[in-house]
Amino acid sequence: MQVTRTTFFPLLVAYDDPQVSDRHVMEEFVDGLAVAYTVGPRYGERLLTWHDLDHFGLPPRELRRESATNLYAVLDRVGFHGQPPALMLSFDGLESSVLLAHRFWDDLEDAVPGDLVVGVPARDVVIVTGSQSRAGMAKVRRAVDRIFFAGGANLLSRALLVRHRRHWEALPPPPPDAVPASVPPAAASLTSAPPAFGSPVAAAAAAVPRGRPPAA
Repeated sequence: MQVTRTTFFPLLVAYDDPQVSDRHVMEEFVDGLAVAYTVGPRYGERLLTWHDLDHFGLPPRELRRESATNLYAVLDRVGFHGQPPALMLSFDGLESSVLLAHRFWDDLEDAVPGDLVVGVPARDVVIVTGSQSRAGMAKVRRAVDRIFFAGGANLLSRALLVRHRRHWEALPPPPPDAVPASVPPAAASLTSAPPAFGSPVAAAAAAVPRGRPPAA
């Protein structure tokens, strides 16, 4: 993936990821997830730290704007694969970053039954369905469970996210009798200013990224 304007790109991370700490520039997203930033060209291998930000002389607000611009510039590379009622995104290993692009999801809202629902168990896995598709919801939950069962790097969230009023919210877990008794170990087989990211906190102009207190 090439970004021509700057080297910064937004990335979703889990707060409980042992590779993430308060030395990294992060903003709260939803349900234990945060927006972090990565420096290319090998995007995703290193997260931007507060020390890096001071070195570049870049204010957090400008970092957010430039990263959003870079994300929108390459959204034409997003693809889908698999079969309804649940499809997987394809985006060069940074699939979860697409959750931060408002307009992409605005265009999909009428393509699913009910509200947009996604599973985002890992940085490179996003599974999409509609809230009124029982088969799709079950398929997404199974895929998320299988990915967490298998383990691996860059895991994000067991929760499904639903899109309401252009923001992602965590869905409550299903009742116990709706959860499978066991999960097979196989991996999932579901084959003008720049816009702000898709979170009320991240989109707020006065938002202060986690890890550095607001200036006095």
